[in-house]
Amino acid sequence: MATSSALLHPVRLRIVQTLLATDGSTTRQLHDRLPDVPIATLYRHIAHLVDHGLIEVVEERPVRGTSEKTYKVAEELTNPTADELASLTPEEILAAFTVFASGVIRDFGDYLDQGVPDLAKDQVSFALADFWATDTEVEVFSQAVMTALRPLMANTAGHNRRRRALTTIMIPRPAEKTTP
Repeated sequence: MATSSALLHPVRLRIVQTLLATDGSTTRQLHDRLPDVPIATLYRHIAHLVDHGLIEVVEERPVRGTSEKTYKVAEELTNPTADELASLTPEEILAAFTVFASGVIRDFGDYLDQGVPDLAKDQVSFALADFWATDTEVEVFSQAVMTALRPLMANTAGHNRRRRALTTIMIPRPAEKTTP
């Protein structure tokens, strides 16, 4: 599994964000999307990401006497199973979360690039809600959210529907110290 330190360089993070938006890209395609990054720098950072398991080669084909590779974000990083997550080190979990958060940032950037945003009209929201709950109460809450979400996920395109994404992140807060 990858290490989060491999993502700590802004160019490498941009490469991963760009790959998250595609089904795979060659170095040339990445350079077209990241024209401010010199091609030699791009090759070096791609190699670093491959070496650290963050991206992988999904296709290789001969082009003018050389091999053209197509890259995508490593599958275990984009969709880790519960067992894979349980076996990760804290650094590996941070790498997976960084890729996830990068995808959310990319999606929001894509939304903003569509023109002048109207967050209220488009029903865009992002918020942080702290609350106190037992593990059982959180499980009931999560089940209620999924119960409400399933019918929407079964909808098809059309009928004035707009494709939307719901991103959730739930993490426990550090325990607060209480005074006796």
